[in-house]
Amino acid sequence: MKTFQAILKQEYLINKRSISNLLMAIGMPVAFFLLFTTIWASDETMPAEVAKIWIRQYMMQMTAFSSLSFAFFSLPFAFQEDRNGNRLRTIQHSPIPIWQYYVSKILGILVHFLLAILVVFAVGYFLKGVEMPAADWLISGFILFAGAICFMPFGALFAHIKSSQTLSVIANIFYMGMAVLGGLWMPVQTFPDIMQKIAKLTPTYHFNNLLISYFEKDFSSQSLLILLGYAIIVLVIALAIGKKLEVN
Repeated sequence: MKTFQAILKQEYLINKRSISNLLMAIGMPVAFFLLFTTIWASDETMPAEVAKIWIRQYMMQMTAFSSLSFAFFSLPFAFQEDRNGNRLRTIQHSPIPIWQYYVSKILGILVHFLLAILVVFAVGYFLKGVEMPAADWLISGFILFAGAICFMPFGALFAHIKSSQTLSVIANIFYMGMAVLGGLWMPVQTFPDIMQKIAKLTPTYHFNNLLISYFEKDFSSQSLLILLGYAIIVLVIALAIGKKLEVN
């Protein structure tokens, strides 16, 4: 237990050094949330009741957008940094169980997920007047937290990329591409027909649809299964590649 506590403390210190990345990952979606809700949800653009619903949904989408940045960037870059800095090799050749290292990484990302949810929700409540029952705050927060976890296998997969430049390019393409195609930036219904069909194949679309369907009182178990399916498939691929690299 003492070794695990030491690893957790070390992980905390590493994350503390990269606080600027944390602020950017949460601050940018918050800024977009405030900007776009101010521009689009005015008295001239939509009725007040419609604006309330739209602001609430956009708050959820920007929270998801913030959380995804940790799965697509923070997690793979953390693994890459440890690999290049020989921290991972040192742990592998020490008496410390390797599972403690991986659990500490996962816990760090989970804390980031929670911070993203709390901060964006607080901004929505205090600055944009988002109101809903306590149960809806808790359940929607849980959906966001659980949904974000389903994207962690993508980070595990990207962690196998050796070049930092290549990792940055691929992570950006997936992060922004999935966010836009999945409807986190704008409604999928506004896309051309062919783009709508492509959008419905993305995991981010089904992540977003979990929240939409919850508030429409018709929770989509299909989107939940598809999102879980993506997570399992990508995780299996990531583990298979990891084993192959170990052999080589």
